[in-house]
Amino acid sequence: MVGFLASGCSNASLRDKIKHAEYLPQHSVETISYKKSEFSDLKQLINTILKQPFNPNFLKLKSKHYSAELITEDQKGFWYLSPIRTGKGPYIIIARNPERNLVLEAPHPIKDRLTGIQSVLLLKALRGRAAIISGNNRCAAMSKSHCDGRTSVCRGIRESYPMSDPSHYLPNMFHSSHVLFAKLWPKALFIQLHGFSGRGTKTLFVLSDGSMGQKNNAASVVNRVRDSLRRSLKSSKLATSCQDLQDNRYKYRRVCGRTNIQGRHLNLSPDICHKGTFKTTNRFLHIEQQWLVREQINNDVFDAESDKLQGALIKSLLEVSPCIRKCSQGYNK
Repeated sequence: MVGFLASGCSNASLRDKIKHAEYLPQHSVETISYKKSEFSDLKQLINTILKQPFNPNFLKLKSKHYSAELITEDQKGFWYLSPIRTGKGPYIIIARNPERNLVLEAPHPIKDRLTGIQSVLLLKALRGRAAIISGNNRCAAMSKSHCDGRTSVCRGIRESYPMSDPSHYLPNMFHSSHVLFAKLWPKALFIQLHGFSGRGTKTLFVLSDGSMGQKNNAASVVNRVRDSLRRSLKSSKLATSCQDLQDNRYKYRRVCGRTNIQGRHLNLSPDICHKGTFKTTNRFLHIEQQWLVREQINNDVFDAESDKLQGALIKSLLEVSPCIRKCSQGYNK
């Protein structure tokens, strides 16, 4: 059951909410629990926000496991949803009057530093529908995922992903929220933000669609974003596509998201935990970014749209982001 609370708007910004949110720490739990009743509670809250007539007298909502408050920034309203208990689910931001049919995702806001805050900045700049930010460090749990794929990010040795990594384990609240939004907005583009160290390469952006397919410079969302970044940055090697065979000539890290379960879900894999796909629906965009791209985001007065690298990324995403009705700037599809 969702309760309506009469209250004034929050003074904290969305940026500060995500920056100072509580995240389940690394190696702090054995496993991550998931209960259908807890997600049903979150789903009811989301449906209340999206489907009930807006009442300006009720600016805060509360369910058993989540709270929501309306935050107004730059004359635009955003619902900020947070779990009542740390680590029990993702942080979610829902725009009241979005222009573009897209969702931002940050599954690793701690390990992929500043991608949580970046998702907020891009949601506002692109005027998207929503953002989903994981509520835990991807290395929070000691137990391992049964899904395929391996990583050395948690302990420095190649091993199965931890159960606390929401892009590599089922079931979890982050992925359930992703699936809910994908059903609510069946033509939405999902943009998932990641970070990599970039040692030994000059490539700043590695783009992929979550599939295993490769062709020679095929027309796709991934390649369109890459091409726009190259034009803005005046260099081909700074942005590469995992889906383009021609980009194999560049020395870049193959961080291609092929075992990512959100990507597999949108690419219609029959078994997202164990089977990749060679085909893409062009609904998933996996963006890996060097630290150089992200490091200035932590500055409290950082303006993403005027920053050279973030500005180039925003411009490239505007070119592929479908409009819901009519966009005030950028491209209308």
